[in-house]
Amino acid sequence: MKNEKVRNGWIEDYQTLKDRASERFGEEGVRRLQEIISKLATYHYNKNKYLLLGREKELYNFLIENGYNPFTVYRWALLERLPDDLRFQLKQGAISQKIASKIRFKRRHESKNKVCMDIRLMGLKLVGSM
Repeated sequence: MKNEKVRNGWIEDYQTLKDRASERFGEEGVRRLQEIISKLATYHYNKNKYLLLGREKELYNFLIENGYNPFTVYRWALLERLPDDLRFQLKQGAISQKIASKIRFKRRHESKNKVCMDIRLMGLKLVGSM
């Protein structure tokens, strides 16, 4: 079984990373990091297919210099967006990070599909009443 420190360490590590990025790049750097982290994660494993320039290259080098894997940071950014109930289950060890991400993905798409169906039914009722 994993050590409790390892299981919950990503929260503290991600906060430390954001603090370091804020010191080096300012608040704009933190926002920029959150915007382009998926591109940096993809670049990390497919360097021949992508090209980084300017701020993206600086942020990538910053992550590597400080010992962070860009793909791991990307996973942390996704986990930070989890709803509170999933985050609580994750802290308790009831679910894994991968399962938490899958549940969030399903919830997001279920709500979109439900809204689309509601709009469709409302449209059909409107047309039927004419």
